[in-house]
Amino acid sequence: MSSRQTQRLVELLQQEAHRAKDELKAPRQPRPYFVSYLLRDVEYHWISARFGTLYGQETRRSRRCFADVRLGSYRTDHVREGGLGDNSNKAESYGYSHLPIGNHADGLRHGLWMLTEARYREAAEDLLERRVESLHYRNPNEGLAAFERRAPVEHRETPRFPALDLEAWTKYVTAASAVGKREPGVFGCEVDLTIRHTTRYFVSTEGSVVVDRQPLWQLTAVLDFASEEGVTVPWNVSHFGRSPKELPALPALKKELRQAFQRMRAIAASDTLRAYSGPVLLDPVPSGLLMHEALGHRLEGNRLLSSGEGQTFRDALGAQLLPEMISMYDDPTLTELDGRSLVGHYAHDDEGVAAGRAELVERGVIRGYLTSRAGVAKRHRSNGHARSESFERPMSRMGVTVVEAADPVSDAALKQRLIEEVKARRLPFGIHVLSADSGETATKSYDFQAFLGNIRAANRVYPDGTEVPVRDVSFVGTPLNAVRGILAVGARREVDNSYCGAESGAVPVSTISPSMLVESLELQSSARQPHAPHTYSIPWAK
Repeated sequence: MSSRQTQRLVELLQQEAHRAKDELKAPRQPRPYFVSYLLRDVEYHWISARFGTLYGQETRRSRRCFADVRLGSYRTDHVREGGLGDNSNKAESYGYSHLPIGNHADGLRHGLWMLTEARYREAAEDLLERRVESLHYRNPNEGLAAFERRAPVEHRETPRFPALDLEAWTKYVTAASAVGKREPGVFGCEVDLTIRHTTRYFVSTEGSVVVDRQPLWQLTAVLDFASEEGVTVPWNVSHFGRSPKELPALPALKKELRQAFQRMRAIAASDTLRAYSGPVLLDPVPSGLLMHEALGHRLEGNRLLSSGEGQTFRDALGAQLLPEMISMYDDPTLTELDGRSLVGHYAHDDEGVAAGRAELVERGVIRGYLTSRAGVAKRHRSNGHARSESFERPMSRMGVTVVEAADPVSDAALKQRLIEEVKARRLPFGIHVLSADSGETATKSYDFQAFLGNIRAANRVYPDGTEVPVRDVSFVGTPLNAVRGILAVGARREVDNSYCGAESGAVPVSTISPSMLVESLELQSSARQPHAPHTYSIPWAK
């Protein structure tokens, strides 16, 4: 869109927000005290190839909008439980969250009118339910502001998106996927390139205007190998950044895929680890995953307002819960580390608040939370961490999470410390987790307070220092035991760019973490039943 079209869209959103605030009024229902629109205009491109053949290609454009129509007052309004339950795709407003992609004013105004009307009715129902609920239950958040009052901000930054040559990228993806044809035992080799160019518009009746852009380029290879014994090994290769310059050249990607196939064969030939409990050495990406799942989600401020959440750290400010060597903060204003872009970066959050550094853990002491404008303390200030994916209510989420440690040691010293732990406990071996690609955690009060990490590659480490691969294993644990048991931290840090899913959708996040030696983690088997051999050979086998 041109700068002139952008300005027209901003003015239209402002006009409709103020019109809604002034005119919305149902019989015996209050007027809104606040209205905002969060609109994302997304240009999406996807290219997929398998074994040297183009498999799928898609280009589309969409606009999704979240309309925040708040009833009551800044002190007390209709939003309950931190807004965690406000994101149902069964709500009437969900069907109106798609807006026209054309720039004709009447079409856009009609879409906003339908969406805002539905959001107002839903808010009125929620406000009535909140009043009825107060007849039966005490509000544990009584005295906390429902929504922080903020001075208006204006921020406009619309740099050009990276140039896109779809024909060249189609050839690149197709050629990379052909590598699998030369690898015996490989029955899956899919390479995908996903490009999202997002222009975000936020306006509010407070007077805030935020317009910015976020390019995201993600290259993923999904690989599958089967040994003659029927052992299958899945593997993912991922490159995720804000520019195509961060994606590997074709020869480098082919080399990386061949190395992945060699690793998969070694894993397939290794033994299954049925169960383990003891010291575990986590490389930087797995250790970042541990801190993200075990600690990060439990420091999201909106969760502290929900009675359905475990609220592990609600009363933990000032408490020494982690080893003194560990510090942790989240700073979305960071843009890169060692030349690698951070996809969790943003300048303003999805409530129009400037992003800020959230001090979470200082030398093992819990110092704060990731906060939105929903009040979590008497003297509350949002640190700009309200985020959502498309139609959801923004809630406090991680952006760029950084784990630091005092007195870090070398990789060799970490391994030696692991060996010493193994010998001291008279264990047959320890575990070194080299790669993990995803995780999940349970934070609800009715569920177990636990987390899970899916391990791609891990080794047994014997007392003489020998490392032997193991397979079919995941690490699990309870958050407090896991993070309290950190014995030593490495000096080498790595960036993990990925998506994080929660109630407000999947948002891009970056985690920067060093390696960690944990006193005790439990590993559980994720073994699969061996596959029967293929009935006949893959077409190019001979």
